[in-house]
Amino acid sequence: MKIDNNITSSRIKRVLSPKIIAIVFLIVALVTVVFYVTIENNDKKEILIWYVTTESEDCFSDGTLRLINDYGAQHGIDKVILSRRHPEDTYFDVAISTSAYYNCDIFIMNEEMAKKYYEMDMFLPLQESGFEGDLLYIDDKPIGVLIDEGYYLLINANLDVDLQIIYDIFEIFKR
Repeated sequence: MKIDNNITSSRIKRVLSPKIIAIVFLIVALVTVVFYVTIENNDKKEILIWYVTTESEDCFSDGTLRLINDYGAQHGIDKVILSRRHPEDTYFDVAISTSAYYNCDIFIMNEEMAKKYYEMDMFLPLQESGFEGDLLYIDDKPIGVLIDEGYYLLINANLDVDLQIIYDIFEIFKR
């Protein structure tokens, strides 16, 4: 038995009737509108902070987080989210190279972790003149500001928030 699988214009016209083409076009248009409205036109501004630590105690106070949230609210930031991450979790490397790389604004991590992920061009170099205190240098570039013994604030290179707001948040953390 031979199966006829030749593509002919009559078969194409039969399968791709104007009704089917219109339905496919409407579905594509509807999906496009839904994605545009929900993703592209999202006016909510958030700052995501990844706190990478193996310790149970924070290197900053709860009052610091309240000050950061208040500062953010005054400058058009709807929410400041602190996400504590354990570097020994099974999927930590995957999460930091995907989710954090594209969504995080500020990292809090120790020098060892900063050096480990520096090669991925994950951190934005800092303007030295804007900071007092100890800075973390890698390849003669300042990338982190010391906030507590061994923990540094670092800025994600894929930042989509005004840099001055981030620098002001760094100053709040350093208090």
